[in-house]
Amino acid sequence: MDPSKVLDVFKQTNALKEGHFILPSGWHSTTYLQRQKLLEHPEKVEFLAAELVKKIAASQLLNFSHFIAPSLGGLVVALQLARIMQKSALWMRREAGIFTTTPATLAPNSNIFMIQDVVGTGHLCHSTIEALQTRGINTLAVGCFIDRSLEDTDLGVPLISLAPLKRAVYAAQDIPKELAEIPITPTTVTTPTDWQI
Repeated sequence: MDPSKVLDVFKQTNALKEGHFILPSGWHSTTYLQRQKLLEHPEKVEFLAAELVKKIAASQLLNFSHFIAPSLGGLVVALQLARIMQKSALWMRREAGIFTTTPATLAPNSNIFMIQDVVGTGHLCHSTIEALQTRGINTLAVGCFIDRSLEDTDLGVPLISLAPLKRAVYAAQDIPKELAEIPITPTTVTTPTDWQI
């Protein structure tokens, strides 16, 4: 699927916004993906999920039992993928830095496929992969609709996405003049956490 068509779906649902934003990571950017807007449209999620299944199948990384989602947005996508591919989907719910819903049904040395709607800094994926490793659970790859990660992001496993969205991000002290002149639209800023099981 042409990546521009994926971005068009986000635009059609008002999930891809342009302006001046402080992203949840704390960086400033000209674009913001409010993925909740996309998730309000099950038919759009189903359409994109079917396209992501094609890319997962093409990767030949199919030796896994479960899709794992470390966020609610990822769970919505994972459930669609699981339905199409006849797999199971689990949500790793977390509170105060601890995963409170653990994949108890997974035996050590199980293989899983992690799913997010959008991958940003990659911190959530990376910390979840590490937490799963403490239980002897192997992550084969991460899948998502949009890869917004930075060029130096390394999850340690393949990242399979439908579309990249590589827009510049800036620290508060490095915002270019043309961006600084646009009023800031705030988003929900989150603090990265190292999750534990």
